Amino acid sequence: MTPADLIAAALLVPAVTAALLPLFAGRPNVREGATLFGAGLLFAAVLALLVGVLAGGRPELPVIAVAPGLIIGFAVEPLGMLFAVVASGLWIVNSVYSIGYMRAEKAHRQTLFYVCFAVAIAATMGIALSGNLFTLFLFYELLTLSTYPLVTHRATPEAREAGR
Repeated sequence: MTPADLIAAALLVPAVTAALLPLFAGRPNVREGATLFGAGLLFAAVLALLVGVLAGGRPELPVIAVAPGLIIGFAVEPLGMLFAVVASGLWIVNSVYSIGYMRAEKAHRQTLFYVCFAVAIAATMGIALSGNLFTLFLFYELLTLSTYPLVTHRATPEAREAGR
């Protein structure tokens, strides 16, 4: 895979995982397995991207010009790469923890939790790999929207207040 393909994979793996998880809503073992598979696949893509960055590469992936001079695009820099490695690694750890926690709590809407978390990871990858402030802003807003359901997941008055 080219570095541009790896950037695309880092963005698309969690997004596709989020899109597929509702298909497994009635099958928690499959849903959680898909979450772990997506997390592992993302971590592998980010590590593969890291190899090129450590060798001095600065891969880019321009996506679309929204207007003249206003581009949605990605460019990998060392600090963003560090952020991507940490975030993708923590998705694995968080997924393992969440499986036990959600089952022990007998939490309702577990699929929604896993979907929103995968979207949040996709947004985090977009932030880490953003090539300009416009792209950073878009993905930061996506992160904000995707974490609200995580904060208010219990649907208690306290949770709703925390989400304000």
